[in-house]
Amino acid sequence: MRSMVRFGVLSGALGLAIGCEVANVEQCTDVCTKVDQCGANPPEATFGNLGTGSSGVAGIDCAANCVDPENRVFTGYADCQMDCIIGAECGEVNDCWNTGSAIYAEFCLADRELEDVRPGTDDPAPSNGSNTGSTSADEVVDDPAVEAAVEDGNYDVNFGDNPPMVGGLYQVSGQIDEASNARPPGSPIETQICFWGQESLQGGSEVQYCEYGVPGTAKAPIIGDGSDFTVFLEYPEIATILFSGAVNQDATVSDAEALVVYLHGLDIWELSHTSWTPMGECGGCN
Repeated sequence: MRSMVRFGVLSGALGLAIGCEVANVEQCTDVCTKVDQCGANPPEATFGNLGTGSSGVAGIDCAANCVDPENRVFTGYADCQMDCIIGAECGEVNDCWNTGSAIYAEFCLADRELEDVRPGTDDPAPSNGSNTGSTSADEVVDDPAVEAAVEDGNYDVNFGDNPPMVGGLYQVSGQIDEASNARPPGSPIETQICFWGQESLQGGSEVQYCEYGVPGTAKAPIIGDGSDFTVFLEYPEIATILFSGAVNQDATVSDAEALVVYLHGLDIWELSHTSWTPMGECGGCN
C-alpha cells in the first residue's frame, strides 16, 4: 500500500512539470518510480551549508529534481544517469551516482575519453614511486569526476613529493569564477580552514585539516615542490576539494586556487581564486 501511495504522490509531483518546457517528464516518471521501488538513496547534493535539502522520501526528491532543467545534472539526473537507473538492477541503482563504479562507467563513460592527472614534462618528477607525489593523491585523482574537472577547468596541480609546510588557521574569501552544473559564477566563498600536523610518510606527505561548518576531521594528501603545493580535501561520496597555492615566508598563501569536485556525477565542479588570510595556529575546528 505504501508503494501505491508514493507512486500517486510521484505522479502528481511530476504532473506539475508538464506545463513547463521539460522534455523528459515521461522518462523521469520511470526513473523516480524505479528509485522509489528499489529504495534507492539519491544524492542530496548538499555540502556543508549548501544544497537543495530533502523531503526525506527519495522518490519525491527525485520527482522534484529530475524534471528541473537547470539543476538536474547537479542533483544526479544527467541523461546517462537516468538511463543507468532504468537499466540497473535494484542493487546497482545507487552506483549510478558513483563515478568510480562499473555500472556508472557502462552508462556514462563508454564514449568519454579522460586524461590521467599526472605531471607534464616541465613538472617535478616524484621520486617516491607515485604519479603525483603521493600514493594517496594518486587514488584521489584516479576518480573520473576529478579527472574530468581538472581537465575541463584547466586546473593547475602542483606536482612533486617535496611540498612546503602548510599549517594554521586561514580565513578563505573569494567567489566562484567558473562552474559546471553547480553554483553559478559570482557565488561568494567565505570559510575558515585549519591545517596542522603535517608529516612526511613513505607514500607521500599528509596534513590534518578541518573546515568550520563542515563536520569531520581528516588527513589530506599534500603534494608539491618548493613553495608550491596542492592539497586534496576529501569528503567521501560527496566532494573532493583541490587547493593549490604557494606558501610565502610570512605564512600567507598566494596564487590560491580551489576546485570543488562533486562525486555523484561527471562535469559537476566549481573553480575559484581566493585570498587566504592567516589567523594564527590551530589544532581543530570548534
